[in-house]
Amino acid sequence: MKQKIFVEIGVCDFDTLEPLIHKGWLGYFVEPVNEYASKLYDYDVTECAISSYDGVADFYVSRKTNQDWTRGLSHLVTQKGEKMLEKHTHLIEKKIKVPCYKLQTFLSMKEITYIDFMKVDVEGHETDIFEAYDWRVKPTMIKLEHQHIDDIKMAKMLEKQGYIVYTERKDMYAIR
Repeated sequence: MKQKIFVEIGVCDFDTLEPLIHKGWLGYFVEPVNEYASKLYDYDVTECAISSYDGVADFYVSRKTNQDWTRGLSHLVTQKGEKMLEKHTHLIEKKIKVPCYKLQTFLSMKEITYIDFMKVDVEGHETDIFEAYDWRVKPTMIKLEHQHIDDIKMAKMLEKQGYIVYTERKDMYAIR
């Protein structure tokens, strides 16, 4: 039996797939903000963004407040989806440059040839990622946040790749 593999893109430091590692899964975390990535130091964490190109990108880092949800608002400056921090500029702590890779580049770098579960929560950059993806590796199941993107467009894109898609209030699931 093959080892189960997950890829989590946009980790922050809460609600991660870390419990799957404790159940024997092999996990790959992607988080561009060092402060959050460093909290997962025991695991395979890559400090980068997944995007529509390979290179360097500008990235907004959200300010910490007494409300937990605000620390998860960090996102790329240039993206097709909603830009929450440009709507709430008082929550921008800083803008940094981060390495970014297409999803297929990242998977190749890590020698990932199959994925059982992929979780994507990138605050409006989901469309950019999947429009540029070559789909050589098709995850068995994808969970992605859809509240900051055109969810109908995303569902059609995933269905074209052979997925059954359904949505909940904030999340979309695609199952192959």
